[in-house]
Amino acid sequence: MKFNDIIEILKDGLKLKQQENWDNSGLQIGNLNSDIKKVMLTLDLDKEAVQFAIENKITLIITHHPFIFNNIKSIDFNTYDGQLIRDLIISNINVYSMHTSLDMAEYGVNYELASKLGINSYDILQIIDDNDLSGYGGISNIEPINIIEYSNFVKKSLNCNFIKLFCDNDKKVIERVAFCGGSGSEFIEDAINKKADLYITGDIKYHQAQDALKNNLAIIDAGHYYTEYHSLKIVQNILKEKTSLELFLIERNTVSEIII
Repeated sequence: MKFNDIIEILKDGLKLKQQENWDNSGLQIGNLNSDIKKVMLTLDLDKEAVQFAIENKITLIITHHPFIFNNIKSIDFNTYDGQLIRDLIISNINVYSMHTSLDMAEYGVNYELASKLGINSYDILQIIDDNDLSGYGGISNIEPINIIEYSNFVKKSLNCNFIKLFCDNDKKVIERVAFCGGSGSEFIEDAINKKADLYITGDIKYHQAQDALKNNLAIIDAGHYYTEYHSLKIVQNILKEKTSLELFLIERNTVSEIII
């Protein structure tokens, strides 16, 4: 199957959105006319992922986070990324990334995170496109529940090793939840303005949590990886349904966590 045909299937199935101007989604390495038989899905590209692809004769790697994000001024084989680029090209492995296009997709990161949280219907937290009202994150009302009980549910549902709960009242009742996959600290103000009781995302800093608590907003930092990687299963399911490709889903956090 042609590389480009696979991407068209995903664009239609996921309802991908236009990437942000600062982003670098799309073709990273390769040729859109390549013939593809085996596809690997992974959140990030690293040495272990590339080695797995080489050993299993994979011809297309689809990532969420772009492998190439900034302008490349040189390819030094003595560097980590330089070695990956060399190995990918030598092994004829194509790389394609769906970053903000998947974050804002109708059936992307927002959708799957909401599903994991048991939320069937939600409004977009931060609207980027006024025409189709797409954007980042979501917000929804839920059945009232104690903050500790709900936090335990979130940890289990997202398969987290641990979570960070920023809350100054363990008796707090949650009725309105905002969420955003990945690093969503920039949308804390949106969660406050839209009267959320709790905001679930990743990569929260100390003073950001402090500001949220001043505005009666509790925060769960469930981690960047754990709030995003579940969306790859939607990609896998679409390709499984629409193609006869051999698929490999890599569920591995490339940022090692050691709980001491």
